[in-house]
Amino acid sequence: MAYNGTKIVDFDSHLVGDVAQWANFIDDQWKDYLPVPLPTGPEERRRTLIGNQIMIGAEVTRNSGEKPGWATENDYTPEGRVANLNKDQIDVAILSPNSPALDLAWFPEDPRLAAAFCRAENGYMAHYSSFFPDRLRWAGLIPWQDAEEAVKELHRAHEMGSVGINMKAVPVLGRECWDRYYDPVYAELEKLGMPIIIHDTKFWSMGVERFADNFFYSHMVGRVIEGMVMLMAIVCGGVLERYPGLKVVLLEGGASHMPWWVSRMDEHYEKLPHLVPWLKMEPSEYFNRQVYVGCEPFEDAHFEMAIEVLGDDNFVLATDNPHWDSAPPGEVTKPVFESTRLSEETKRKVLGGNAAGLIPL
Repeated sequence: MAYNGTKIVDFDSHLVGDVAQWANFIDDQWKDYLPVPLPTGPEERRRTLIGNQIMIGAEVTRNSGEKPGWATENDYTPEGRVANLNKDQIDVAILSPNSPALDLAWFPEDPRLAAAFCRAENGYMAHYSSFFPDRLRWAGLIPWQDAEEAVKELHRAHEMGSVGINMKAVPVLGRECWDRYYDPVYAELEKLGMPIIIHDTKFWSMGVERFADNFFYSHMVGRVIEGMVMLMAIVCGGVLERYPGLKVVLLEGGASHMPWWVSRMDEHYEKLPHLVPWLKMEPSEYFNRQVYVGCEPFEDAHFEMAIEVLGDDNFVLATDNPHWDSAPPGEVTKPVFESTRLSEETKRKVLGGNAAGLIPL
């Protein structure tokens, strides 16, 4: 496969059925806290029992909103996943947890339970990827509830093969991402050369909090807006100034709106620099140096505009496979392959060249 000598890399692929596998990987002392789905009526939000707490979950209309049968038999097995990659000429997929796993790792206030969930997820991801280590790579979870536990699990995940660490685009226990509390985590990520992969999901996002009764509204705004807010926070909050070697990959929201959002950050820096005195250069310069954005199939090639405005060094292929709103196997790479506006060199960068500078391939 490959494109002009460069491996094609999908930076946004997901496991499915991963939480169901936690029982095989979680520490014995935490097995009684494994998540248990509770009966949910058609007009109720999903509910999950975790120990003696109930996590109120997805939107009322999510079940009817998602495309039926979006996860096929191929999506559950490493062999099937690789077969799908072949249909799109993808050499390497970076697997991230499915959204329930991300949300469940964020839910516990007890950092010990959060760490146990992260260990279970990372254990399963390492196991799943081990069948095709050259084709399936993975980005793990750490318990952001506790910086010390997070650093401990970060090193464990790295030793097991994780090439990045996922972070939801929402505060954890009320802490914003710029909080100095997380500095030990950022320092270790920078040292290990592991990017932060920002994934927004349904729980605690502004889309769900405001529009929990209609999946159309919540899905439309939640991932995009929350990702924009997170990018502003991590750039303008000074994280990238303090850690110039730390890389950030923003996924799930698309790339088309990035020129406007980066420009808006610069505009505010020009007019209100005294409110962010820790910044030493324009937000766009931090973006150019350290931020990467996923080009998603649902954008209908509008990502080309973003690349034309911002340049081609900061964009990666992100299919969001196998989620219901992605394209089917055999279709996900077409927007880049068939673009008439992108040069061959730009296509090479987006399809895998930029990813090669972020993770070991």
